Amino acid sequence: MRVKEPSTTIIFIRHGSTDFPEDQVYKGDDGPQLNRDGQVLAQRLGDWIKGENIAAVLVSPSKRTIETATPIVTSLNLEYKIMNELKERDFGIWEGLTFSEIESQYPEGLKKWKEDPISYTPEGGESIIDLQKRVNNIVQEVISGHKGKKVVVVAHMGPIRVAVSLALQIPLINYRHLQIHPCSATRIDYGITAANLIYLGALPGGNRP
Repeated sequence: MRVKEPSTTIIFIRHGSTDFPEDQVYKGDDGPQLNRDGQVLAQRLGDWIKGENIAAVLVSPSKRTIETATPIVTSLNLEYKIMNELKERDFGIWEGLTFSEIESQYPEGLKKWKEDPISYTPEGGESIIDLQKRVNNIVQEVISGHKGKKVVVVAHMGPIRVAVSLALQIPLINYRHLQIHPCSATRIDYGITAANLIYLGALPGGNRP
């Protein structure tokens, strides 16, 4: 007979939508702000999570994640904590470029990236392996520091994808198969021997926190 393990819950929330071009790599600065749709859904997230017993809210330092987190902490009457480790992947010299510009300016690098998308590191940037390691450091901190509690992490698609991949032991090469929509929530319960995915990419108004 299986006995349910005590677990620590992390609710990963991707920031809301922006008007940043989809074919351009985000820059390493604060980045764009939420557009109107992103603001509306962020507020719905705040309404959705209101009344839940959340121990902490950890947030990437980008404008779009802070703006997404603001209605959440307002509803919960908490303060968020900025965590640099939750930033999106660092693309180094590729940041701010469109994919056509990368192909034109760094054809060899792009070729290597397509051949080895997991290990390849753009100059001055980081690989997906690097990203997963730093995100996992935060996950382990949450598990050890908030045992048996619920924590909200407001971040980006990349960090959420690699966190889910690691928790479910999905080969990292398949991380891009996970679609994380803007302003969606993904919940993982981290037990003693296993991590359980409760929901993936849920939009406000669906699953409970």
